[in-house]
Amino acid sequence: MRDPERQARPPDAIDHDTSEHGRPATLPAHDQPAALPAYDEPAALPAYDEPAALPAYDEPAALPAYDEPAALPTHDQSAARPTHGQSAARPTHGQSAALPTHARAVTPPAHMHHLGILAHSTEGAALSFLSFCQEGFRRLGEHDHPDVTLDYIPFGRSMAAWDAGDHDTVRKTLAVSVDRLSRAGAEFFICPDNTAHLALERPGPALALPGLHIAEVVAEQAARDGRTRVGVLGTSYTMEGPVYPRALGARGIAAEIPDPGEREVVNRIIFDELVNGVFTEDSRAAYIKIIERLAARGCDAVALVCTEIPLLIAPEHSPLPTLDSTRLLSAAAYEAAAGLRPFPSWRGGAEGLAS
Repeated sequence: MRDPERQARPPDAIDHDTSEHGRPATLPAHDQPAALPAYDEPAALPAYDEPAALPAYDEPAALPAYDEPAALPTHDQSAARPTHGQSAARPTHGQSAALPTHARAVTPPAHMHHLGILAHSTEGAALSFLSFCQEGFRRLGEHDHPDVTLDYIPFGRSMAAWDAGDHDTVRKTLAVSVDRLSRAGAEFFICPDNTAHLALERPGPALALPGLHIAEVVAEQAARDGRTRVGVLGTSYTMEGPVYPRALGARGIAAEIPDPGEREVVNRIIFDELVNGVFTEDSRAAYIKIIERLAARGCDAVALVCTEIPLLIAPEHSPLPTLDSTRLLSAAAYEAAAGLRPFPSWRGGAEGLAS
């Protein structure tokens, strides 16, 4: 998933330095041995087939139930408690202002389904994980949420397939993650990556778990809000692809995308900055201008359908009401886990999706 006109560095690439704080002045030189191997990727890199001997992650028979101990203290928030949040220069990963005081909110259901998060990009997956847990904190109380497991085959491993438009190969890689989530005990999955749904919708073997489809969740919310024309901001693949026109159109809602030059700006900022954890005021201003032009074209909401965009554009920044695909998906996942909405049945492909 990358801008095809630009050779982007994988978002999970790091610089290998010898020390976080530099080499001490008294450290011996230690000349590099002549035979030190280079860090080239081996030509025979194995495929992502799960080894046959991988042990199953069966839930232990003695796993405690989710009943809250009678003597659980309320743990009221102390004024001196550290915030443990991002610095002022970085967007907050969640809606911390809405969190309740940390007392038990409700008795949790006797059984909550185990969620698997199929990650495909770093920042979006991190926000999805955090917002899912925070949904539990809001509804259940301090430190409580349904079980959750995240699996992430590095984004860079699929870049060549995205560049080639080979969605079937991307689907095979994503299917390995779903299989591993199933082996870890997850009962259903979400994929907090809108573009990945182009691959997940491809025909192929049924995925190992049922999942919630992110575009269906966003379109459902748009319909509940009474929207008629929704601007779509995401990668060029998502903006120009069929996923959102289908999901919104099935509910009588028009999908509007920016002009070609504006789409290039949106896409470049995603791949150069957002997926690498970079959020700047200049990029925020550029997005706001594009949303203003969508409003002038008759849009009554804007769908932020790259899961990193909500880290740059909060509701208070946007000239239009926002549909935050990341947090909407996390809230829907909590409701599915807690039995508050129908359990998902979609296992990839187009079958079962609104059309």
